[in-house]
Amino acid sequence: MMRRTPLRRSGFKRKVGCAFSPFSGSAVLRGSTFKRKAKKKRAGHDKRMLAACRGEQCYLRVPGICIPASDTVVPCHSNEQQHGKGMGIKARDEFTVPGCLACHVWLDQGSAPRAERFSVWRAAYREWEPKRAAKLSIEVA
Repeated sequence: MMRRTPLRRSGFKRKVGCAFSPFSGSAVLRGSTFKRKAKKKRAGHDKRMLAACRGEQCYLRVPGICIPASDTVVPCHSNEQQHGKGMGIKARDEFTVPGCLACHVWLDQGSAPRAERFSVWRAAYREWEPKRAAKLSIEVA
């Protein structure tokens, strides 16, 4: 059975003055009446530790990967379970090392063996920890 005439389109019937009425002149968006929850703080989050990495040089210095004197230095978190890393969970911010973007990508998604990536991060952390402590005036354990 085929229809000879197409179905007639009829839009929603809206009242004049409604928030989304095409007749009101301007669409007014109304916020939700539900109260939003405060964002949950990540365990081990410390802004001072992340801020200490700003303006520093790359401490990872992966041969053939590192971009010396790069402006893309970011805090590189540890990928080891002993530092709080888990599935979908970052390590605590005290276990960060300043690293250029190229070294950070190599550390997180590189094809190098896990032991090699861990040893590079640990060596960088040993070098960075006393400098960070001096910068933030904290004692090193």
